[in-house]
Amino acid sequence: MSFFNFLGPVAEIGKTYLKGKNDVAKAKQVANIIGIQAEADVKVAGVRAANKLADNGQTQDHNLDLIAMQQMEKSYLDEIMIALLLVPLAASFVGYQDEVTKAFESFAAMPDWYQYLVIGVYVVKFGMRGLLTKLVSGKLGSLKKV
Repeated sequence: MSFFNFLGPVAEIGKTYLKGKNDVAKAKQVANIIGIQAEADVKVAGVRAANKLADNGQTQDHNLDLIAMQQMEKSYLDEIMIALLLVPLAASFVGYQDEVTKAFESFAAMPDWYQYLVIGVYVVKFGMRGLLTKLVSGKLGSLKKV
């Protein structure tokens, strides 16, 4: 009978040891879950910040375009620039089609940087920065014929 009295405390020590190991394993699992949730929260916060920056950038471009359009009301340069854009159209209707075609071919043969500069001046002057952004990113295609 004394042997069974000895087994009770030994079994209790073993039981306490196993419970402690189980508690440690549970704590590690909880810590891993918290770590995964924290990483996910950081990624979500990064995406939200990127979206907010993109929204602010679009708002800023819109505001700059609005300012440019408001300034158009006070400037004769806008009318001159529009007239220059319409000259080739008008000339082609009154018998100067060959000259207009040669002029556009000459412009197409100019360096890309110059073409972009001319287009950029018009786009910025008339408050169409969104169009310029799409042109530069390639979403509207190229200036050159394929």
